[in-house]
Amino acid sequence: MDGVRYAVRCLPGFEPGQRPPKAVESAACRALQAELDPAAPLFSRSHGRGLIAAAVARPPVTRLGIDIEWIDPRRRMADIAAHYLGEAAEPTPEQFFRGWTFGEAWFKAFGVDPTPDLILIAGENVSAEPVQIGEAWLLQDLSEPGFALSLVWSVNSSSGA
Repeated sequence: MDGVRYAVRCLPGFEPGQRPPKAVESAACRALQAELDPAAPLFSRSHGRGLIAAAVARPPVTRLGIDIEWIDPRRRMADIAAHYLGEAAEPTPEQFFRGWTFGEAWFKAFGVDPTPDLILIAGENVSAEPVQIGEAWLLQDLSEPGFALSLVWSVNSSSGA
């Protein structure tokens, strides 16, 4: 993960799972980004239900995206999965949110949705280590109970992860 740093924090004054005001979450994300590296040329941030996440990167990293989501088992996962994957999938909540956060992080990094096969791979990923997926690297972090986080980055083709 040369060139990439990320952090996750609880939003002060809120419990994970609560819905703080978006403006409060956004300001906290910007502050976390600045704490990581205010001069980093690449950054991405996300917030969800009382947790904030930010990632920063320097070359050889060329693209970066992060997403964090509260794993809400009441969400209409099968319907959403069918919309993106073109089939009536029945993912577990963890699979769904690993795929969902991957898709959001990929979009932030590349500006387009990932292909359905990559979403499926990400949903099945249980590694705590970076894995290559398509043209990028993926790190998924489930260390905060009840939340899923995906970090996606790509590097200059002449460099490694």
